[in-house]
Amino acid sequence: MIGFVPGASPLHRAHPYTPLTIAAAILLVTFAATGLVAVWSMVAMSLAVALLGRVARPIAGPALVLVLPTWIVLFVLHGLLGDAPRVLIAGPVTLSEPGIARALVLGGRIGAIVIASLVTLATVSPARLVEAMTDRGVPFGRIFLLVSTLTFLPRTRLRARGILEAQQARGLRLRGSPVARFRALGPVVLPLVLGALAEVDEQVLALESRGATSAARRTALDPPSDSPAQRALRWSLLVLVLAAFAARFGGALR
Repeated sequence: MIGFVPGASPLHRAHPYTPLTIAAAILLVTFAATGLVAVWSMVAMSLAVALLGRVARPIAGPALVLVLPTWIVLFVLHGLLGDAPRVLIAGPVTLSEPGIARALVLGGRIGAIVIASLVTLATVSPARLVEAMTDRGVPFGRIFLLVSTLTFLPRTRLRARGILEAQQARGLRLRGSPVARFRALGPVVLPLVLGALAEVDEQVLALESRGATSAARRTALDPPSDSPAQRALRWSLLVLVLAAFAARFGGALR
């Protein structure tokens, strides 16, 4: 599942900026790391954050769907078709030794980023994020842009499910030959696109009526509570990111 998963884990209860900072730190440190051990340490860190947020099971399926095709492509391009020296595996099959190492590093980076991103989407409530950003004085236009991006897939999935159920109630059949299934996409895709366009118009009118372009500072009705420990954690992660890039340029993070 891609989207917010209600829960009572420490990440759900934390200030929304805390899981966002954790995900950003994992992403940046993963890019700063060039060695196999360092990259897969970030994968382990992402999995630990998923366990902390109690969302490991909901994000497992989407994570595999997103990373497995990329891992297969990396294995073929770098492992099977990579440069010498090559290692004999079985019979005529050989693998590129530097290619496999390269594929593991790239695959680990993608895995860490995907897991951290899915954990953030699953543990950060859009409503609490709006309140948190409003409380910090972020312009409403930027808040709306960010929250709309975070909620796009869940909203589209719900709309597509409703359209599919409605069309099936009208006699739409999804079984049969591939040609029949392809023809069935029209009654689903067209209302989905038209509904998305209509939603955009409604959101524009709603934003104008609420003074979205106003420069006045808005008041958060129920801002999430923050704590000195969380602020210290976020600053510590910033220091960690800076240290990781310093280590990379110094050749230590390998």
